[in-house]
Amino acid sequence: MLNFLSIELSVILIILMLTPAYASGLGLGEGSTLFYKGARISSGIAGYQTWDASIKILTLNETALIFQSTSTSSKVTVQYQDGTPIYIDYLTALVYLPLDCLAESLRGNLEWTTRINTHTLATVTEKTSQTLNFTVGAGTFQSLNITLTLTGLDAGTLTFIYDINAGILIYEQWTPIYGDIITLSMMAAAYAPGVQQTIFNLILPTATLATPVATAVHQTRKALQKRSRHEQQPKDAAVKSGFPRKPFYAILVGASLNLASVFLPWSQFSGSQIYLPLSLPSALTESSGPFASTSTFATISLIAHATAILAWVSIAIHLYTTKKLTPQLATITSGILAFTSAAIFIQTGWTSSWGPLMTVIGGILTIAGTAAANIKIEITTEEPKESEDTSTL
Repeated sequence: MLNFLSIELSVILIILMLTPAYASGLGLGEGSTLFYKGARISSGIAGYQTWDASIKILTLNETALIFQSTSTSSKVTVQYQDGTPIYIDYLTALVYLPLDCLAESLRGNLEWTTRINTHTLATVTEKTSQTLNFTVGAGTFQSLNITLTLTGLDAGTLTFIYDINAGILIYEQWTPIYGDIITLSMMAAAYAPGVQQTIFNLILPTATLATPVATAVHQTRKALQKRSRHEQQPKDAAVKSGFPRKPFYAILVGASLNLASVFLPWSQFSGSQIYLPLSLPSALTESSGPFASTSTFATISLIAHATAILAWVSIAIHLYTTKKLTPQLATITSGILAFTSAAIFIQTGWTSSWGPLMTVIGGILTIAGTAAANIKIEITTEEPKESEDTSTL
């Protein structure tokens, strides 16, 4: 069992090295979903309004992009030729630029913007571009800012900000001539991973499940062997030097909740359940729903999985060794990591779901159980002096 725990810790170290590569950037393909937070700033009675928006990519190739807005259920078509857009239903829906078009724009060539046909017959009269690092809900990206001045039915100023590495729209600001300001800011991206990505997504869940599954199998097998020999299990069999019985049960429940949290949705956006990347639901995206694939969520996922792993490793050390300090340090670290993952999640501004709640409750139980294990209450009873004197007679 100790060799197994060593392998478990080695897997964690490997994942720590591989995770930054997983969360290095955005991607786009058929089946992808882009999540945005929309806002309208109005000088009129409406004031400030916000809403959730998401688009699902239905078709993506060298000549066409077709996507569907989940908020309006409408389909939008973009046509490309020689790597640049030549037609779009309406200009504000230009959510993707091919890499050839990005390269031309980075060199300051924005002539392609004047050759785009739209339903609204918008005409580009002025155009500028610049590179910058830009932060949205999905993270910070090296970006290209393209600002267009339009005339026609859709007259106003339109600003696009694209991720340079992927060509995906991360921010848009549309200021029509009547004065309102309408913005879209990317919150996350979800996509069905390929075979290689699916295998990678299964590594961390496998490592997380390994210790509880192995412990459960071993304990069940041990109980069956004792029953077959008609041996009565000692009453305090679960009590070791690390944890007394009741604190051990509290830690066991906490570890179970930490384990459950990595399989539950952590948020909900535009009607879709958001799961952590590097988790089992993310490996089964089509049947389990989308998952947020940003560097922040990848960090949260790693911490949440490490929380569950450490909690169950502490239980295994308690059951199969006589160590006292090591399992307690592991549970305390697990509890701290549980609070850390929840705190990072809260800072993202996403609506909380079951995942953060379970990990916080699990962290409270593991730390409380460890604290209770170290509280010793001594009850001293003293015989009356008269009885002592009588006994000497």
